Amino acid sequence: MKKMIVGFAVFIVVMLMFTMTALAAGDTFYIDTETVYPGMEMSYSQGYVPSVSNGSARFVLPLKTNDTNITGITVTPLIGTDEDSPFSYGNYEFNVQPDTTGVFLIDLTLPLKANRINGTYPVTFKVKYTDGTGNTGVQEFSVFIAITDGIDPNAPEASPEPVIAGKLYIDSNSLYPGMTSTYAQGYMPLVQHGYAYIVLPLLGNTYDGRVTVTADLGATADSPFVYGNYSQTATGFGKYLFAMEIPLAKGRFNGSYPVTLKAGYLDTTGAKAEQSFTVYVTITDGKNPPDPNAKQAVEKPELFISECTVEPNTVGGEEQFTVKLTIDNIGAIRARSVRLSYGSEAAGIIPVGNNSATHLENIASEESAEASFMLQTTKDVLAGNQPFYVTLDYVDLYGGIYTSTRTFLVQVTQPAEISYDSVSMPKSVTAGETVSLPANVFNIGKSTLRNVTVTLEGAGLFPTSSVFLGDILPGEAGYGEMKVFIGMLSMTEGYTESYGNTTGRYIITYTDDFGETHTVEQQVSTEIKQPVIEGEKTEAEKKAEKEAKRTAGQWWISVLVAFAIIAIIITVIIVSKFTRMMRMK
Repeated sequence: MKKMIVGFAVFIVVMLMFTMTALAAGDTFYIDTETVYPGMEMSYSQGYVPSVSNGSARFVLPLKTNDTNITGITVTPLIGTDEDSPFSYGNYEFNVQPDTTGVFLIDLTLPLKANRINGTYPVTFKVKYTDGTGNTGVQEFSVFIAITDGIDPNAPEASPEPVIAGKLYIDSNSLYPGMTSTYAQGYMPLVQHGYAYIVLPLLGNTYDGRVTVTADLGATADSPFVYGNYSQTATGFGKYLFAMEIPLAKGRFNGSYPVTLKAGYLDTTGAKAEQSFTVYVTITDGKNPPDPNAKQAVEKPELFISECTVEPNTVGGEEQFTVKLTIDNIGAIRARSVRLSYGSEAAGIIPVGNNSATHLENIASEESAEASFMLQTTKDVLAGNQPFYVTLDYVDLYGGIYTSTRTFLVQVTQPAEISYDSVSMPKSVTAGETVSLPANVFNIGKSTLRNVTVTLEGAGLFPTSSVFLGDILPGEAGYGEMKVFIGMLSMTEGYTESYGNTTGRYIITYTDDFGETHTVEQQVSTEIKQPVIEGEKTEAEKKAEKEAKRTAGQWWISVLVAFAIIAIIITVIIVSKFTRMMRMK
């Protein structure tokens, strides 16, 4: 009986496989198993497997179809549950168009979790499409990936560090928020946006469940950090998590810098205790450190504009704006008689009140000063990012003269102004013909006209296409020509008659510097006439021909009447003469 059950089960499985194969045979898409595409080391028939490198996995799935009407597909990768999946979660849906050979090439790179587990994982690609008949369909293709650079699930669990009574130790095997790897995997603090982010997870028992950590940033002269009191207290019996944000100095040098985190607490006996943990912060977005073997430069002042703000940050024509500067002396000695001069070489930006210079007091070495001045735009200033300059003139203690100039930008906006060639339709047109209209647009303003498009709307008026003139700079023009096919009025919804008078709209559309869309319209009108078929007479011609026939008929009647009268006269004469002859006899 058991053998019969097993045999029946095998039969069911075989039949299911046969059914699935039969169903698959009718699918719209199928995998190209013979070709090796970029990102593949071998074809699918040769045993292709996705590649894993640099913390990411790359999948290549080439799909073919016999339906030439499919122009695009939507692909959604299904990467499994969050707990078991080795992939970092995100919205990975994307669209794919066929290449020149008709292949829909799916090429996707997925980031991997830092704490991923070794094993084989399926990724199912859900493909949505619309076929040539307008019907939508969905197919799924599964690709298996082998993870070998992660954590071995069969490895014996790492024994925790021995707990020493009254001592704290780093949780080296766990991954916490703000960490890309564990301490055991080589944790390094994250550096971005001008901050160093340090995470320190501690384990151990304390007397009152409190631990206070203070950051020691090292020597002031060489440190890349902005100094301050960086201290945090965490509570929790057995686990203490510290996350510190330490600002970085603007003039920091690249390199690796130690940060000593001093943990103060009460041990299990209630006595005060302190431990130190050192992490290294690597700076790569700063300046290269000076060459220690280089010859010492002569001491001099060096002024540098470290910060410039413009208020407001966007101005129009004939508007004032304030420029605020922070000036640092990064040189070795004091800068004296500091003078700021400012203005613009571009037309349209001038100092307020023609006051083009500001004087400052001395600026000592490694100190800063602030300055501000006002500029204004003219009526004719062009829109866009317009430059203005600031020049620093100063002297040293020995009378040496120094000069430096920096250029900054202010965003200027101007209202868009447009002109165009007026258009007019012929008084009458014939259905079936094509007429040409000018599409000439002129920018008479100070800002750029963007995405300028010209079109026409009206009953019986059908442009072959819109005229796209693109961006038109101030003082320039865009030229084009619009071809308009003349149809019948009844070809437009709402019209029953085929021919007659019609009115349309000549429309110019553009976008200004503020991102707003504008339209300019002109009304055009004409009369659509019925086309004349070659060889067919017009109604006027038919009428004239009928009249001619009628007139010709009347002429022949007159001739016949005349002949009849003459015949009667002749007959009367003959009868009269015959009668007289008979009487004479």
